[in-house]
Amino acid sequence: MLVSICIPTYKRPGLLREAVESVLAQTYRPIDIVVSDDSPDDETERRIADLIACGTVRYVRNAPSLGQAANCNRLLDLARGDLLMLLHDDDLLVADAMSHLVRCFEEQDGLTAAYGKQYVVSEDGTRDEAASTSLNAAYRRSQAFAGRQVLPLRSGLTAQFPNDGFLVRSDVARRVRYREAPEVGDACDFDFGLRLSAVADAFYFLDDYTAMYRLTSVGVSPNNNYANLTFDLVTQVAVPGELESERQQQLRTFAAPAVYRWLALGNRTAAIRVYRSAAYGWRRRLSFQGILQASLMLCPPGLAHRVIKLGRFLRGRMA
Repeated sequence: MLVSICIPTYKRPGLLREAVESVLAQTYRPIDIVVSDDSPDDETERRIADLIACGTVRYVRNAPSLGQAANCNRLLDLARGDLLMLLHDDDLLVADAMSHLVRCFEEQDGLTAAYGKQYVVSEDGTRDEAASTSLNAAYRRSQAFAGRQVLPLRSGLTAQFPNDGFLVRSDVARRVRYREAPEVGDACDFDFGLRLSAVADAFYFLDDYTAMYRLTSVGVSPNNNYANLTFDLVTQVAVPGELESERQQQLRTFAAPAVYRWLALGNRTAAIRVYRSAAYGWRRRLSFQGILQASLMLCPPGLAHRVIKLGRFLRGRMA
């Protein structure tokens, strides 16, 4: 079964080379590696020129750049395999991950996607075992949740379904596609997984490490950069009654970060909307954090932004 590994790239040619090499090190064949380059120069193309010349990598250059969502959609359209994997240009595959994920499809009927656990690695590739355990536990990637996910929407809501490193049926991925709507913004990966889970027949969570999530200075985190968008996406998705408790739990998790994010963006109206929602709750409003956020909403937007920025700086110094 041909598998397409789709790698959107931006401005990280050195890390891209490592990502491609982690794919080439896989024992599974046949594979089809396609890179869609959204970077502003030809440095990335030069860095993998040998792989392009020998046909190991199919390479396309976007001029002008397409943006994150459109770049991913171009890859979905270019994929030749019945299954495809989206791999971010700064992340890596664990040895034999592809074989293990393909086996899930071979042994399970009616799967839409399969995925495993992620290692957290530093920019130089060093694994952080404690952070890896914590990350996977936070997203229900543990033995207790292993196996066939008969309610895939639960996997999407709780972000058990990862932002990349998943193996998915190409036809379903192309039908769902990445949204470019302004309200999705940097949350397009989460949005794709959430909408995919809403139409999926079943997911499979493999209780084994299959990918490495690299922490970089330019990466985005759902807890810091787009909690506001995640809050709105979770609010809007239609869920059956049996999953309403999971939805409410996620909204409670993202409510306070969403308020901070809206305030940092200068959108006091949106911040107040989240603050007044049932997910925020009266108990949190009466807490120190709730009182602080209420005070920030009374400040001029510029001042609120500076206070939040200072708070992040001080937390970083104390970490």
